[in-house]
Amino acid sequence: MRAAAVAVRGARVSAERRARMRADRRRNQPRVLRHALRAYLDYLGRYGSPAERLCGAGVPVWVVHAEKGDGGLTDEERRTLEVCPHTSVVTVPGTSFFLPDEEPQRVAGIIAEAVGMA
Repeated sequence: MRAAAVAVRGARVSAERRARMRADRRRNQPRVLRHALRAYLDYLGRYGSPAERLCGAGVPVWVVHAEKGDGGLTDEERRTLEVCPHTSVVTVPGTSFFLPDEEPQRVAGIIAEAVGMA
């Protein structure tokens, strides 16, 4: 909950959008979030490299991430995704924790391009 509060505080969004994000965050129940996060981490840990899993899916995949702030990609993950024939890696310059909120037009453009290519 604290990490989400810090991320909301640092998000490059309008005051109105920040207020909605805070209101959404306040409705979260810590116990439910802990359970969901633990289950998600267990799921991710079960299957090894997410990049290999995405590549192995055999369908078009777009990995969109910020240059800084959203966890980034390891060098190994980037290499795996870049050699995968049906995977596109899109790195948005700068720092972002909420790409859809902070860079909505850029994300919309990436989605529109992906849909047009699919």
